[in-house]
Amino acid sequence: MKKIASVELLRFISAMMVVIWHYQQFYSPYNIFLSTEILAANRNEQPFYNFLSLFYNYGNRGVDFFFIISGFVFGYVYLVENKSVKFNFFFGNRFARLYPLHFVTLITVLILQFYSYEKFNTNLIHFSNDSYHFFLNLFFISGWGFEKGASFNGPIWSVSLEIIIYFLFFFLIISFKKNRILKSILLIVIFIILRKLSADNFLQIINMKIINCGMLFFEGVLIFYLFNKLKNIKLMFSIGSILFIISIIGNFKIYIFLPSILIIFLSFENYIKENLSSFFSFLGNLTYGTYLWHVPLQISLIILIKKSGINFSIINTKIFFLIYLSILITLSVLSYHFFEKKMRYWLRTKLNSKN
Repeated sequence: MKKIASVELLRFISAMMVVIWHYQQFYSPYNIFLSTEILAANRNEQPFYNFLSLFYNYGNRGVDFFFIISGFVFGYVYLVENKSVKFNFFFGNRFARLYPLHFVTLITVLILQFYSYEKFNTNLIHFSNDSYHFFLNLFFISGWGFEKGASFNGPIWSVSLEIIIYFLFFFLIISFKKNRILKSILLIVIFIILRKLSADNFLQIINMKIINCGMLFFEGVLIFYLFNKLKNIKLMFSIGSILFIISIIGNFKIYIFLPSILIIFLSFENYIKENLSSFFSFLGNLTYGTYLWHVPLQISLIILIKKSGINFSIINTKIFFLIYLSILITLSVLSYHFFEKKMRYWLRTKLNSKN
């Protein structure tokens, strides 16, 4: 199935938003190697701040973009032909895509944290690195509300939330073909109500992160239906623009602002040339690797700087920033082509042969 280039581009941008937002982890006050002056550095002193200020200040919203993009992509993959999908096939594919890299990066961080603690008597970046949190990470439940703090390869929390929503998507949308649009709308409304109740302290049972994930995911599913039904690109752009204006008036509510951005990106799909489309798809393939490798790389670089005796002020320099991103992108390319893609194919073959 051909990928949608505009969505792949937005997915990669979202990953880079998170990576640049997390650049501040080099300045973590728990990093005992940093001087007081560096710890006190303002965010606007980070490399290329004038150019990347939106990412430095709001890059955490990249995770929310992941949620809504996931909903759209799942709609595109599983709902476009209104076909039946078996439970084992659906979750087997998810396992084959997500777990191999998660496991490798989890073990990588475990080794790095062990080395850091043995050499320097401290962990780096995330500090709830005990056997309890390793168990949560190992079984993809590190973001379900059982955790006591950020641990190991921290960003995996968002993927663990999506797994909960996958069950809702499969049992409520895929398994029953009738009224899929209506059910998606109903789920969005339910999540928005839960979000409001939770924000007003009327309901604290459900993790707010799970609520946001579900709300945005099913908004993505609904946008897929809009994209699939509307062939008028100008109308798509108009809808996205109107939602964007409403979101500005409404103080950038994420359940209006994020859909508006996705719809606007989609409205340019037919204008993307083939060679550019291939490049955007290439970037989209790097997203998962970029997302999961950046924390292990940060820990590795902090250890390397300490071992080499280089002054930690190097993290303020543009050259260090560019080297960091270059290594990360290179690592993501190698990870996708020589590990993720091969493991996904091998696992899918094994799992599907048993069905």
